[in-house]
Amino acid sequence: MIRALFSFQINKILLISWQFWLDRQEIEGWAQMGSAGPKVSMKVSMGFHQGAGVMGLPGAQMSSEVSMDFTAIRFSGVRKVAKAELQFTHDAIRALECSAGKSEQIFYDKTQRGLALRVTARGAKTFVVIKRVNGTIKRITISKYDSKAKIVSIRDQAAKLIGEIDEIIEREKLDKQSSFVTVESTFEKMMKAKQRITQATREDYRRTFKNYLSSIADVSLGDFDYEDVIELHASITKPVLRANGTMSKERKRAANKALGLLGSIYRFAIVTSRHEGKSLITSNPVEIMREMNIWHEDRRSKIRIEHDKLASFINECIQICNDGPERNVASAFACASAAVLFMLFTGVRPDEVAKIRKAYVNHKMRAIVFPERTKENEQDTLKNGEEFHLMLNDTAYSQVLFSMKHSTSRYVFSGIQLDRLPESVVRDYMMKIGGRIGQHLPRKIARATFISIAESSEIGPYQIKVLCNHDGYGSSVDVTDGYKTMYAHEVRAAAQKVEEKIYQITGCKKNVVCRGQLENFTDIDESRIRKISVHL
Repeated sequence: MIRALFSFQINKILLISWQFWLDRQEIEGWAQMGSAGPKVSMKVSMGFHQGAGVMGLPGAQMSSEVSMDFTAIRFSGVRKVAKAELQFTHDAIRALECSAGKSEQIFYDKTQRGLALRVTARGAKTFVVIKRVNGTIKRITISKYDSKAKIVSIRDQAAKLIGEIDEIIEREKLDKQSSFVTVESTFEKMMKAKQRITQATREDYRRTFKNYLSSIADVSLGDFDYEDVIELHASITKPVLRANGTMSKERKRAANKALGLLGSIYRFAIVTSRHEGKSLITSNPVEIMREMNIWHEDRRSKIRIEHDKLASFINECIQICNDGPERNVASAFACASAAVLFMLFTGVRPDEVAKIRKAYVNHKMRAIVFPERTKENEQDTLKNGEEFHLMLNDTAYSQVLFSMKHSTSRYVFSGIQLDRLPESVVRDYMMKIGGRIGQHLPRKIARATFISIAESSEIGPYQIKVLCNHDGYGSSVDVTDGYKTMYAHEVRAAAQKVEEKIYQITGCKKNVVCRGQLENFTDIDESRIRKISVHL
């Protein structure tokens, strides 16, 4: 008896498995059309021996036939349903409607594999491509049904999409990953990667980002296109209302600076933002600025102190210091006046004057030796971060000695209760001079004047670059400059030549401009300055 029951259960399991297999098959019309399924019969044999099931003795055979009508079976769960296929023609498509009770229905073309038509309950009809990729059904829209379109053209588009579907899926995957690559996240990674920039440059980058790019901080780099770049540049350029109620001028320099930073962010992303070995960002939309030539022209202050006003400039610079401030208060006039004359006789940049430490002054060479940049001194090095010997003529060296007598810090040019002389103090001092001589004096006018006078003194272009530490990185650089070398005594001779030309133009007394410091000079170590090379 036990054996008979066991055999019956086995056959029952087989029958249920057969039912499940049929339920998963693609039997045309069953699910959609509701037609009856086939009637399947299965013979189940059960054998047992009366009273001897336990003993295992052979018993009488009993047969039973079980029949099941699959018409009664309800299909449930996920199942593979027969495709509704037809030959796509305009007449056939116009006649298609979504079955009652359904929100949409898919009809397949018999000619082009994978081409289908999606018909909604509202009657909308759309051509799509459907393909199983890695176990997932992928559906790509081709276009809405148009009775004027050629079916053969739709089939050609479908064939092309089917051939490119793997590439499309990969591109969509990359696009999804690139959506996480935002302007701000890439900027932060770039700032972390830039180890060699100075703290001042780092702060300048952050200030530019905060002021002009924060509005697009959360925008994906992949979603920002050429039109957005042009629009952002124009938006930043527009004048703004100042706190005092007046309108600013067009902010052309700020717009160029902000878009320049955005271009750097894109270049960094192209190299570093990758997924599975493929770049997530493949183009830099900021390049449109160059292609369309819409960068604002970089108009540096091309004015200089005119020759007929140069003597007044020098004299008033000294006189304002001698007169002192209008109120009886402590002032940085001594250091400020020395800094202004130092810039005129050396051509250094305004921000570099404040970086000169007393320890940088080499009295034996009459030079300022800016060290190579390190983490400890990064705020007090030059723009390119390299060691540089700034050879001084007599007047420039005199301003160093004069200012050091009045400086209360480790810097040659200091402010009141400040280690460094702020650029704002130098700017205000220049405004005082400009008011007296009747000329507007931009912050780099002393540098421009020095370079112009150096050129009129028949000093070669390379010598002028060395005097001003202008390496000329960029598209206009002369690559041969990298092979040229000057020795310190040659550079000093060129600096002296510019000094002589200034005195020739102005008629000023050298000892007066040198502020009585000539008698404090020590001898130059000529042998040493003939061994020191100075190059870009």
